[in-house]
Amino acid sequence: MQAKSVTSAVAVGASSLALVMGMAPSAGAVAKTSHSKPYSATVSMWSKPLKRCVYVKLTGRVEFKHYYWQMKGAKDHAYTDVKLKDPSMTATTYTSCSGGKRANLTKLQLTQRWYESTKCKMNAKVAVGVWSLSVTPTLECGKRKAATRATTYNVKSWKYVQSNSGRPASFDGMVRVSLKAEKLCLSVRPEATAYVGANSDSWTKTVKVCVKR
Repeated sequence: MQAKSVTSAVAVGASSLALVMGMAPSAGAVAKTSHSKPYSATVSMWSKPLKRCVYVKLTGRVEFKHYYWQMKGAKDHAYTDVKLKDPSMTATTYTSCSGGKRANLTKLQLTQRWYESTKCKMNAKVAVGVWSLSVTPTLECGKRKAATRATTYNVKSWKYVQSNSGRPASFDGMVRVSLKAEKLCLSVRPEATAYVGANSDSWTKTVKVCVKR
């Protein structure tokens, strides 16, 4: 079972559900300011073969620098030095997507893939370690290299947590956004493959994570 959709993340303190980032100033531009915005988003999948509802919650922070880009009277928001901080992924399993009781899986594979999706210009980078870059088909940008973290849990449980301390992923480059548009978004593709005994089911969605300065 493969379901695809786009979901917006809830950025704490931002009613518009958006995620913003920053960039280095050019001559005459105001000084850069640094920002750190929390995000939280939950998506779910109902698996008829497994009779399980899998919820995946994504939490963490987006750090960035912002300044106002100005040239020939035009003025835009500019964003640079974008980083993911502590991007965690928690999966919980129930017998129903509307209430229900906790229900175990026998194995779970969890993956999160991140890329910039407002202009599709920033290049994902990863720190040395368990994160990697992978070419990913996306809804907004075609095929893009995404900062990717995958984990396999070979244990029976109803709850699985993928923790990623520090700043494992960043995005190089500068993106300009109009004063009216204001926001810059990242997208994350949570993927899950769940197992109950010899049966399995897979699912992926696209979540837009947006904040403003």
